[in-house]
Amino acid sequence: MPFRFSLQPLLNWKTSLEDQSRMRLAALLILLRAQEEEIEKLILRRLAHEQELKARSERGMPAGEYLLFKHYAEESRKELTAKENKKRKTLGEIEQERQRLLAITKEKKALERLKEKRFKEFRHSQEKAEQKRADEAATLKYRPRSQGDAP
Repeated sequence: MPFRFSLQPLLNWKTSLEDQSRMRLAALLILLRAQEEEIEKLILRRLAHEQELKARSERGMPAGEYLLFKHYAEESRKELTAKENKKRKTLGEIEQERQRLLAITKEKKALERLKEKRFKEFRHSQEKAEQKRADEAATLKYRPRSQGDAP
């Protein structure tokens, strides 16, 4: 009789959930890296823009052009704030997914330990049954023959 773990479908489901959670976490980490790169690029553009504004304002520039530069600076500051907010949201999602993955992994490991324990119990009972069969066979083989059994 082969070993059958009654909770195997649950273990399979937890394994599937764990795999899905790992994939979601990986996707979120990729998204986070992309967001960080966008923020870095925006910061560099803002710095270059500020340097250009400073250089032009030292040489003298028309008021309309100065206002255009300031408007761009304000819009890019808003964009930077929005990107940083998205990054914070992504960080929160990553933390939630990590916690979810941790919980799923703990549940899966508990099921795996239970499966291993039950398998050991099954193997032990199989060994006992085999030993019992061997003992019975030996007893039958070496049992003294009674008077009626003689040829």
